[in-house]
Amino acid sequence: MNRISVYIDNSNVFKNIKSIRQNGDRNWSQLYDPLKLAKKLSGGRELVAVYFYCVPPPAWLLSENEESKQRHATASKYYSAVGKLPKVELRYGYLQGDKSDPHEKNIDTQISSDMVAHAALSQYDTAILVSNDGDFLSAITNTKKLGKRVELLFFRGYLSGSLRKNCDLTRRARKSYFEPLTI
Repeated sequence: MNRISVYIDNSNVFKNIKSIRQNGDRNWSQLYDPLKLAKKLSGGRELVAVYFYCVPPPAWLLSENEESKQRHATASKYYSAVGKLPKVELRYGYLQGDKSDPHEKNIDTQISSDMVAHAALSQYDTAILVSNDGDFLSAITNTKKLGKRVELLFFRGYLSGSLRKNCDLTRRARKSYFEPLTI
């Protein structure tokens, strides 16, 4: 049996799609359906869980202009809709610093620890990581030591070479994987 768990670094995905859109391909959806993405990546294999890691919109957006308030409302509605999808677990990090220089915290740590812990508990046979972040090398290595496969979905031009070498399978992200989520 090949049970699949998908780990989505949404902050990384969001930034990559934003960059692609700014470079002229506006057809990519930043507010994508993570369950449909996971099903496409799983193929005919059994999808057991989808873990979606993000940072909630900061409260200071509500005290800014109307565009900022709208961004807060859109992000809040999107995360609420994601959290209602079957098999999808929403995991939040947090922002540190002020609004001029915010830093996301506890996203990579959560993904890494969850991926390794779930492997140790034999909750899946294959982990699919959706991120270009090279910080996941230790998690990938430890997951494979536990006898699990690791696949990677990456964005062209942004992949860490160490991730590519250490995963069992790598796939380049395509806009058809990122269908809009109705919110």
